[in-house]
Amino acid sequence: MVGLSSACKQEETKHDLYMRGMAVEGEAERGECKLVYDSELQAHSLDGDKVQLCLAKIEEALALYEQAAQKGMDDVDFKHTYERAAQTRDKLQGMLKMVREMEQPEYKMELPRDP
Repeated sequence: MVGLSSACKQEETKHDLYMRGMAVEGEAERGECKLVYDSELQAHSLDGDKVQLCLAKIEEALALYEQAAQKGMDDVDFKHTYERAAQTRDKLQGMLKMVREMEQPEYKMELPRDP
């Protein structure tokens, strides 16, 4: 009977993959990518681990979008969603590099000196 249940399983459509990608992106925005306010510092705090988790979620969404594209998804809304997610990924990659550098103990922020 095991073969029968696997035969009944339907393959995901391009629309299913697109919707799952959007769901993953939405979860990321409400979770891993959401900034946390530090009341002691009276500012939003950011650390490399949080940026890395956010980046992983965005990459997961992009992978789903790419699968949808391989199945023929190509409408204007999809293309816009994919581009926005790709731009977000690129920004997060740069942010992660910068935050990781700042987290290093030997990192010293040098302020410009007056002549």
